[in-house]
Amino acid sequence: MTEEVTYANLKFENCHVMDNITEPEDTKEKVFQCSKEYRTQIRELNMTKNDLHANFSDMLQAIGNQLCLEGDKTLKNNGQNCVLCPANWRWEGGDTCYYFSTEEKTWEQSDKFCSSQNSTLLLIKEKAKWELVKQFDKTSYWLGLSFRTEQNGWFWADNTALKEEQRFWARNRYSTPCCAYLYYKDFYCQQCKEKKYYVCEKLAIQLERGNNHQREDWFVRPK
Repeated sequence: MTEEVTYANLKFENCHVMDNITEPEDTKEKVFQCSKEYRTQIRELNMTKNDLHANFSDMLQAIGNQLCLEGDKTLKNNGQNCVLCPANWRWEGGDTCYYFSTEEKTWEQSDKFCSSQNSTLLLIKEKAKWELVKQFDKTSYWLGLSFRTEQNGWFWADNTALKEEQRFWARNRYSTPCCAYLYYKDFYCQQCKEKKYYVCEKLAIQLERGNNHQREDWFVRPK
């Protein structure tokens, strides 16, 4: 018996109707409402930004007028340079603030404390810095320098390697695991678990005075 196969032609005459479906009125209203809400939010954010900028500027002027330390007065714009350090930190010249500890800690504890203050243990990478450090009144304190066994070398607390030209102040040479400290203006190395005083350092905030709409204001000086 032969099977008969029947083919049927199906026609969807109304398929084009899908393209002509109109968007419900309530959807248009929701889109318009969302758009209006976004515009309102953007306007409010801009107002908040302007208020914050104005408040920051007012605060900056108050800080500049009341707390500034006198710095260089011979800038290119003939303005004034102002150096700011946090409370309990000292400015010893240049662009750096220093914190001199009043309690002894291990090297690791000292390093962690400095990091918590967005700073590092004292780094002596340039001769000018060494000349400044020699004037510090503390006689013994940790430096931001340690010998790392896994890397078989000396590294600063900012994770940069000690270069040969940076050894100008270090008469003593060590190649064993230990942490560096200064004692009466000379370099020594001791077990990191010992406790000593320490010095943290970080960049000072520098302001400069300049003209703003025909009046003199303080501005954060670019680094």
